[in-house]
Amino acid sequence: MKKLFFLFCLVISFSLFSQSISVKEGNEKFSTGSQNAIVTTIFENTANDVISEWKKVLKDFKHEKVKDDNNEVFGDNIIIKDWGNNPVDIYTKFEENKGNKTVKMSVAVDLGGAYLTASSDKSKYNFIEKLVKDFAIKQTKAPLEEAVKDAEKLLAKKEDQQKDLEKDSKNLNNDIVDFKAKIARAESEVITKEGELAKKKSEVAIQKKVVEASSGAVSEQAKSSKKIYDKLADQEKDIEKDKKNLKEDIEKYRDKIKDAEKDIKKNGEEQVKKKTEIDVQKKTVETVTGKFKAVN
Repeated sequence: MKKLFFLFCLVISFSLFSQSISVKEGNEKFSTGSQNAIVTTIFENTANDVISEWKKVLKDFKHEKVKDDNNEVFGDNIIIKDWGNNPVDIYTKFEENKGNKTVKMSVAVDLGGAYLTASSDKSKYNFIEKLVKDFAIKQTKAPLEEAVKDAEKLLAKKEDQQKDLEKDSKNLNNDIVDFKAKIARAESEVITKEGELAKKKSEVAIQKKVVEASSGAVSEQAKSSKKIYDKLADQEKDIEKDKKNLKEDIEKYRDKIKDAEKDIKKNGEEQVKKKTEIDVQKKTVETVTGKFKAVN
């Protein structure tokens, strides 16, 4: 839920900025004073993360040292191969606006007594301008790319949950079909048991008369008659017990059908809710992906 809320807020915030990254020349304040600089804005990122990545960019060039202090990165004696072997100092200031999640980036290049301007050296200016713009695009796209991945993962998760709900619904319906079949079999067996019980009661009644008739007979005959009677009476009890168990099973299956029907209803409601979530998430994926592709 927190991730869903985050992505929703992210989508809203994306609509508040232009995806076109602009770079301009201006005069900005650095630790060395007010200097000519190349200025751009990075969106949806933080100063700490951007500073860390910019230091990596400067360190890719041959250099004496690259350090940061108070949101300013200083690249000392940077050698840009395309410019020959003369080192330059690069000062980069970062100003973060946490309210709209932007980072203003200003780059000043000390060529050795004079700072780079578009009019002083167009070729070098264009090189730094492209370097800064490419970096700003990359750093704006980075969080968007993560947002796309998160949005797609969340969508996949919700679609898996929907499949699970559909599978559960199918299983519940299959259970109901199975329970109804068991009820039908049990009801058929009850009818059979009732027939067996009626026949057995008749046998017991007849044997009872035999026992009563043989009460005056010799002991062995009386015992044999009583033994047959007891056996028949036990069989009658067994049939009655089976019939009772079958009826209890029927009620048990009916209760299970009711529970399954309740679960199916609840499952249906959850599926409707999940489908809505999926539709919303699909739009989120489309929006975030669109913003990512639009950055230039």
